[in-house]
Amino acid sequence: MNEKKILMTVRDLCLTYDASLGGSETEALSDVNLDIYEGDFICVLGPSGCGKTSLLNIMAGLVSASSGSVLMRGKHIRGVDRERAVVFQTPTLYPWISVKKNIAFGPDIRQVPESESAEKVEHYLKLVGLEDFADSKPYELSGGMRQRTALARALVNDPSIILLDEPFGALDAFTRNSMQDLIRNIWKETSPTIFLITHDVDEALMLGNRIVTMSQRPGRIIQEFEATFTDRVFDGDEDVRYTQEYINMRKELLTLVGYGKA
Repeated sequence: MNEKKILMTVRDLCLTYDASLGGSETEALSDVNLDIYEGDFICVLGPSGCGKTSLLNIMAGLVSASSGSVLMRGKHIRGVDRERAVVFQTPTLYPWISVKKNIAFGPDIRQVPESESAEKVEHYLKLVGLEDFADSKPYELSGGMRQRTALARALVNDPSIILLDEPFGALDAFTRNSMQDLIRNIWKETSPTIFLITHDVDEALMLGNRIVTMSQRPGRIIQEFEATFTDRVFDGDEDVRYTQEYINMRKELLTLVGYGKA
């Protein structure tokens, strides 16, 4: 069996926000170390304000670290790149163009041949279940459908890693479960590397094959878990969350991130 290849390496990463308006400096991240392998589905848990989003923004190339490094396939990340797609909690879609054109935006900017772009857009419209809404404008869609559009727009560029910043946090419970099923199936079918920030312990357990917990600010990684629950869902075990193993890990995670007591 071939060993998994390292896609991204985070080493000794620190981030300090400069003082402003007479305030003091804020240390957001301190000595963060993490290896991300191709095909991983990593879920990151931590208390509010611990630097989860700051870490994702550095990995995306949107923010520069104060010290330390982030390497992708051995090369330092310098700014944004289509290899790293980001989906935010609030979909950042262009409201004046259709769902289809929103998804095609990346390929169009890269001047992908029209026939190739159209084929890829059609594929991802079907993958996220929006083929009947291709000509709709984003404001005509529900919150879940807008988030599916944002996900398709990220996937159509064939990124090496998808960075998800609490993309389901603003959705109702039913839509959230539907989106979790969607992203799980996409991970199984297309094998992207996924890095998901969440406050929801159950979401992390039911999606990730690796779960990373972060401390209070300044954020640092305090523990990592391997999880098999999402694979067991694929195998038909819909009741996996009621197993003692799941309950025990859930309790430990809640305690680690400060949401519960042992």
